[in-house]
Amino acid sequence: MPTPLMAVDGHHLLYRAWFGFSERRVMSSDGQDLTGVFGFIALLRKAHLEAAPDHEIVVAFDAENAAAARQARDSRYKESRAGADHTAIRSLGMVRQCLDAAGIRWAEVAGAEGDDLLATLTDAASADNRPVTCYSGDKDLYQLLSDEVSILTPARRRVIAGDLPSSHGVTADQWPDYRALTGDPSDGIPGIRGIGPRTAASLLEGGIHLEHLRDSPRLSRPRCREIAGRWDELVTWRDLIRLNTHVPLPDGLLSGWTTPPLPRAAEILDQVSLW
Repeated sequence: MPTPLMAVDGHHLLYRAWFGFSERRVMSSDGQDLTGVFGFIALLRKAHLEAAPDHEIVVAFDAENAAAARQARDSRYKESRAGADHTAIRSLGMVRQCLDAAGIRWAEVAGAEGDDLLATLTDAASADNRPVTCYSGDKDLYQLLSDEVSILTPARRRVIAGDLPSSHGVTADQWPDYRALTGDPSDGIPGIRGIGPRTAASLLEGGIHLEHLRDSPRLSRPRCREIAGRWDELVTWRDLIRLNTHVPLPDGLLSGWTTPPLPRAAEILDQVSLW
């Protein structure tokens, strides 16, 4: 059987570690805050051991200014994140140092968001008939779900393609259409005023996409009339949400070999002299 892939959302996990351990910081002997790197390795180790022990781990990171291409199409895209607390990024170099020490491959591709890199990794692994677990809490990745692709959240809840019709009323390939209609505040996608999850799901009922809606009688409902007047924006939002599966992957990023169990976080930090 081909080795399954565990594709990890590096920035998401780092922020989760940094802020999730906020009440009990992990400090080095010289006063350096190691909470981000310690939590990252600890969470990754636990998820790998408990949910994906036979998987190869590959970690994807956002490149600097990776959102620029999408922001050129809509300046609101991730606009709110500019003022967010990004102190977690201080740990990024240490995280990569520890991943190298543990023999775990990671990548950052110039101009590419981490989600697009995850989508490309997923597509490449799936083409080789390798099952994929995306380790992330980012719902944008729902569009990648399939019979062979699942999502494991940092809370270790596994999401499969079959969950979406019951939880949201749409399928994985409809996810960008659905989120364009409802909006995604975390990414600066405003959505259509008055279109909530239930209405969006009913508009897309039957597996249709936005293209089928433009001349559909479904838009005659009073709360849906705004859609026709904002059509170009709606399609742009859908394009921003859609992930790119054609990011150029660094040579040798996918080895096809199972990643051995990770040492404990304290052991790795000690190995790279961060204590």
